[in-house]
Amino acid sequence: MKVKFWVPITLLVVVSLLLTSCVVPTPEVIEKIVEKPVEKVVEKIVTPAPAPLSPERQARAQNLVVAVDGRVADPTNFNMYTWASPWWQGLQQVVYEFFFYENLQTGEYIPWLAEKYAYNKDFTEITVSLRKGVAWSDGKPFGADDVVFTYNTLLKNPTMAWASEVGKWVTGVEKIDDLNVKFKLKSANPRYHQNREAFPAVGIWGAIYVLPKHIWEGQDPLKFKNNPPIGTGPYKLASASETALVYERRDDWWGIKAFGITPAPKTATFQYFGTETSVALALAANEIDFPFIGILSVGSLKEVQRRNPNVRAWHKDAPYAWLDPCPRALMVQNAKAPLDKKEARWAISYLIDRKAVVNLAYEGTTVPTWGIWPYYDGMKPYFDAVKDLRDKYPADAFDAKKAEGLLTTAGLKKGGDGAWTTADGKKLQLRYLVNADSTEEMKVSAVIADQLKAAGIDVQVQPLSGGVLSDAILRGDYDLKLHSFCPGYVFDNLELFHSKYFVELGKPAPWYERNSFRYRNTAFDKIVDEMAATPPTEVDKVKDQFKRAMAIWFDELPVVPVVQAPALVPTNSTYWTGWPSADNPWNMPVCWWATFNLVINGYQSPTTGKWVGGIKAAGAK
Repeated sequence: MKVKFWVPITLLVVVSLLLTSCVVPTPEVIEKIVEKPVEKVVEKIVTPAPAPLSPERQARAQNLVVAVDGRVADPTNFNMYTWASPWWQGLQQVVYEFFFYENLQTGEYIPWLAEKYAYNKDFTEITVSLRKGVAWSDGKPFGADDVVFTYNTLLKNPTMAWASEVGKWVTGVEKIDDLNVKFKLKSANPRYHQNREAFPAVGIWGAIYVLPKHIWEGQDPLKFKNNPPIGTGPYKLASASETALVYERRDDWWGIKAFGITPAPKTATFQYFGTETSVALALAANEIDFPFIGILSVGSLKEVQRRNPNVRAWHKDAPYAWLDPCPRALMVQNAKAPLDKKEARWAISYLIDRKAVVNLAYEGTTVPTWGIWPYYDGMKPYFDAVKDLRDKYPADAFDAKKAEGLLTTAGLKKGGDGAWTTADGKKLQLRYLVNADSTEEMKVSAVIADQLKAAGIDVQVQPLSGGVLSDAILRGDYDLKLHSFCPGYVFDNLELFHSKYFVELGKPAPWYERNSFRYRNTAFDKIVDEMAATPPTEVDKVKDQFKRAMAIWFDELPVVPVVQAPALVPTNSTYWTGWPSADNPWNMPVCWWATFNLVINGYQSPTTGKWVGGIKAAGAK
């Protein structure tokens, strides 16, 4: 465009200086400087249009990139009921959906493929009403036939993933009509709707997948590769390789009409970038929006943030990490002396300086814990209910003097050399099992073993791995073993301590945290059984049960709480904003869980009816 100028040199210099300093001069400013009407000297000043984004940058700005933690072994296998398929690399997040999603951060139970559920009076049946208008990605309607087919398939094929848990609880599923199904349970269970391994409701990680009957019928469910995967989710598979799975947004996704929202990213790529250094460099260069848990250390995060201010963790500062729902505790072998005495277990607890564990083993990325539940907002009513017990039993406190008194009460003696001995004069020696393949466990064991040794307890750290480690834990061949306690629900974690799981030393326990530490207390069992028969919606009743159970648990301390579980999961706001964070904890920041669907899209709050969250393109209103 041609521009005519008649401008004094003074004006040219002024305008030039103002423009190069990124200040746009107004006609009034220029007029004042040169003392002449601007319209007489400048016919038109044109601001150059910004250069258009390159096709590559334009595509990147529409692509959500998640860094995953490994290659895809077989990029042709998308059978979610075999452990070989990459179901955590996008399938459960954007291709498949579930009846309900539970937001552990807020405690909300969110309807999705289903609108509601209802139990019969004795909790032996649960009727689920499916959402009208849901369709599979090939256009076929989703409905009751698909649900019935899925459960019949699982019950007929007990070696399928999740099938054993389904067989444990379900006798069958009956179609009432196209949008209503009835689950018939083997026994009363008012918490069945929270059982992710037997019901399509996500709380942690994933859940049972409903299969499209018209695709899977007539196939061998153990060999069928399900390629391409047909789901109800907002994306469909576009391409697959060993290093990247790319999903393309479905503009015919049922949720657009039902919720009035469209997912912001046009594509979603789940990609393997290689080593920690490679991921850090790619995140700093805006090639990644969200990496999986466990890829980046806090040192790498800080370097990325130095290079890219748009990257942040759950917390802006220490402890940085979001808390995973599996707190860490020392399993203490209750069936071995002197740890069979509560005083000895409490002494071990008082001898652990958890702040030192946090700083030395976790680089400041977590916090000490008094129990085995994650510190989520949705758990606050239960934590408040036991505040007096937490004050009475400080299970996260460091007090070496109190520990010494408790060891003496437990029948131990401290010699002149500072070493503790048992009643028969032998030195107190504890066998501390460690997973040799876990960097976390190796670091934690070094700190805790040093602390106990400094207090006069001989700790033998024994790294094991694979089947040898598993066998030793289940048989109870240990004194101490750091472990996660999942899934984090009030009832579920208490139930892990029920004596129905108790077996004698030498025989395999049902599972690691399912009482491999050989604890039993009939009064505790009775309260847990009472809680099992109580619907979780009866919060006041559950709070009372929780407090009564915790009065026993705190007093006896069957395991020793250590720290909350850190999840260092940085997000990048260069292309996408609205990520949940400690400043705005509207959801869990988990791109490897099935609930990532709600992080992308947001959800309608069952509490307020308002739409909550959902990421947006940077700059979008």
